[in-house]
Amino acid sequence: MHLKEFSLVSPKIQSTEIFKAIEVAIPVSSIEQAIAKTKVEEERHRSLPAHLVICLIIAMSLWSRDSMRDVLKNLIDGLSEAWVKVGKYWRIPCKSAITQARQRLGAGVMTQLFHRLVRPMANSETIGGFINGLRIDGN
Repeated sequence: MHLKEFSLVSPKIQSTEIFKAIEVAIPVSSIEQAIAKTKVEEERHRSLPAHLVICLIIAMSLWSRDSMRDVLKNLIDGLSEAWVKVGKYWRIPCKSAITQARQRLGAGVMTQLFHRLVRPMANSETIGGFINGLRIDGN
């Protein structure tokens, strides 16, 4: 499936399967380590903790046509409690609160998470993954 054909409302892929894939591909421990390494941990309890903002940034690419508030609602409704930690009486924040939370987080934590998780996928069996024995890295 080509990326532009990908949709969470596609009958081929159920959103529950997308959530399971996200949770497997991006372990909670990796998110927590990236937060600790970049020192973006909160000093006080916030309605949008760093952990949840990271989840939101990742999910924004999956629901690119939806508002950030709708994406956030999808996350809270679809991901497990272990992956998205919010209180029982949590409410979706306003747009400006979401923007401020993204600014507090910064790009460094996403860079850390990327370097912690992303690895080449091609192996010796992958057609077009190697030329003359050298892996093609896409750069």
